[in-house]
Amino acid sequence: MLTLSLFIIGSIFGSFYNVCIYRLPNDLDIVSKRSFCTTCKYKIPFYLNLPIISYITNLGKCKNCKSKINISYLIVEISTAILFVYAYSLYGHSLKTLAFIIFYSGLLIIFFTDLKYYLILNKITIPLSILGLIFTFFQQNPFDVNILSSIAGGIIGYLIIYLIRFLFFKIRKVEGMGLGDAKLFLMVGIWLGIKSIYLILASSAIAGAIIGSLIIYFYKKDKDFQIPYGCFIVIASALYPYFGSVFYNLI
Repeated sequence: MLTLSLFIIGSIFGSFYNVCIYRLPNDLDIVSKRSFCTTCKYKIPFYLNLPIISYITNLGKCKNCKSKINISYLIVEISTAILFVYAYSLYGHSLKTLAFIIFYSGLLIIFFTDLKYYLILNKITIPLSILGLIFTFFQQNPFDVNILSSIAGGIIGYLIIYLIRFLFFKIRKVEGMGLGDAKLFLMVGIWLGIKSIYLILASSAIAGAIIGSLIIYFYKKDKDFQIPYGCFIVIASALYPYFGSVFYNLI
């Protein structure tokens, strides 16, 4: 029963995250305005806005105009529901459960805002960076990172991306990376510590280069085609707590 309750609560939060993903990049209110179809602007009544269930029963379409609703809405709701259940299974009734949910919820929102809008918002990264420091200071960091490693990870993570961005601009005379990527590394470094930076930077860069090259080759894109690099940072960061120690034990 508890598992089901957590799943339902998580799906409700996932529905709210979808609101954030669409509205924050478009400077829209995320609290007072009712949900609406982004195509026809139809205000969705509560009984047609049930997380997961409404998407499935309406076959992924708006009830009013029949336009297709992006599958990402369903993915976010299911992912968040699973996140709540999984976090509780790891840490039970503790602040670490809350911290784990906050960190991965932030990564989920950032992934989709960058994927859809090429934006990594300060409204997400800065508050999560501060929360990361608070949880770490009070020894509630779910990844067992101490405060010194947290501070160093945030500073080094930010400075590395800032330096790469600066040098790329000096050499190529174009923006290679945005400051959003640097602030994302600030956040990730604070939560995951100094040891995480190298592996996340290397793995995300390699994955981004491979995927970007494949897109350019198969879809005939220009070599300056922009890829949402933040998505690769998010994936690498999400996986680091599970594979980081394996990597460092091998070297």
